[in-house]
Amino acid sequence: MQVSMHDVYNKHGSINKDMSQWVTGYRQVKALLPNLHLLHQYLQTKTEISFKETASRGLYFSLLGNEPIKTATDVTSVQISYQARDINGDFLMTENQERSLMQVHISAEQLAAVLGETEEQVVQHFSLLMEKLGHGGCVIQLPMTKKTAEICQPIFSHKGHSISLAGHLYALIFTLIEQLQMLSHLSQCEECQGKLFQAQNLLEVPNNELLNTEKLAHQVGLNNEALAIGFFHLVGQSLDDYCLRSRIKFAAAKLRQDPEAKPHILAQSGFSEAQFEAAFIQHFGVNSHQYAQIH
Repeated sequence: MQVSMHDVYNKHGSINKDMSQWVTGYRQVKALLPNLHLLHQYLQTKTEISFKETASRGLYFSLLGNEPIKTATDVTSVQISYQARDINGDFLMTENQERSLMQVHISAEQLAAVLGETEEQVVQHFSLLMEKLGHGGCVIQLPMTKKTAEICQPIFSHKGHSISLAGHLYALIFTLIEQLQMLSHLSQCEECQGKLFQAQNLLEVPNNELLNTEKLAHQVGLNNEALAIGFFHLVGQSLDDYCLRSRIKFAAAKLRQDPEAKPHILAQSGFSEAQFEAAFIQHFGVNSHQYAQIH
């Protein structure tokens, strides 16, 4: 089934009646300036649908999630992209899938005016970044860092004047631009990459002390932001996700060696029993007791 995004929502941002049997959700668009827009969108499909949409030229700073985005914890990834021209594309959603998006769209001309640069300089800068950091595509991914979360919270909870909201959006844009600059350096600096690999090696054998990212950053000689951003780019996972994976793999290996030692393994893992079981089901599809019996 193929659907145009123009047909999904009505002018109030609610799902059109003739689409309600297939999808649920909402769409809110705020035009804060002629060339600065904020989109907040949520979709849940009741069947598999391919959605067609159009993206206008300009820069996009996007927060993505798998459920309605209300706080930073609902964000699964941060993406930055530059479109040199209007493009048409499509994306597929499977049955019962959820997809949420909070996105800032700003023209290169508007951003240039704010930064005190020419539009040509802004376009060239972001085009080079996309080529260098986009892994062959037109999108750069960043993790949701502590700093980004703090900058985003006033946007999530904003209820005041649109001028103040525009200020919060600019703060987010400037923060993400700074992070792109940091990532550009990390991607070229051999010494920094060595520190990131050191962090990865330390996390391969879980240590409750190293689950504190500030301590880990201090141990390898990077600041918190650099560690989070560089690690995500290098490994393809956030520090938290990688820690979780390493801890559960470590626990599973111990459980295979001695299934009777589960209470000790649970204590070592740093999880509560409920978290421990949930992590096992997420990673192996069975609880720890079944896993021990199988292996």
